[in-house]
Amino acid sequence: MARIQNIVLLSALFLLLTACPGSSHKNDIKKLQENGMDFPDPRNESFRGVDFRISDMFVNDYSDSYVIQDNALTMVVYAIDVNFSIEEFTEDEAEVFQFSFEEEINALDAVHDHYVIRRARTLDNPTISIKKELPKTVKYPGYIQTIHGSSDEDYNFDSSYFTATLEIDGNFYVVQMIGKRSNMGYLYDDFIDILNSIHT
Repeated sequence: MARIQNIVLLSALFLLLTACPGSSHKNDIKKLQENGMDFPDPRNESFRGVDFRISDMFVNDYSDSYVIQDNALTMVVYAIDVNFSIEEFTEDEAEVFQFSFEEEINALDAVHDHYVIRRARTLDNPTISIKKELPKTVKYPGYIQTIHGSSDEDYNFDSSYFTATLEIDGNFYVVQMIGKRSNMGYLYDDFIDILNSIHT
């Protein structure tokens, strides 16, 4: 009798664990659609002295395959396979990047350009947008670029990498939002909203 109860309990637990994520993903997609394809319900998050606001659809991601630093904050929306990350680089690290360029380059440009070059090297046939200064709505100086391309992991489709670098109190923060290229056009303004919310 006890064995039958254990089997029933394990079966129920299996159904619970496998059914919940799917229904959660469907709810996330519905929330996104109902909000005009903008991420809803922003919440406060912090990373190494920097605060920002990001949708509560994002949960912690324990993958670091799309970042350089070991201490990066990585997050994901599983329903639409969108990743978010933020990394900090010190002045010393920026100086090392500066020496890797033949021409003289300032620290902010060095961090941003180094990151974009490294990202492009991981992709097949990458295309890189023109580097632009961050919008005036962002409180800190920096740059923004988009890289498109496919990697070995997602060779069936192109991904878009929204990449921004901000200089804050002598350190440099690289912020990314990554997803399928076909979806990311709707989410660029969400990325800008996150950048606008960054403060110390």
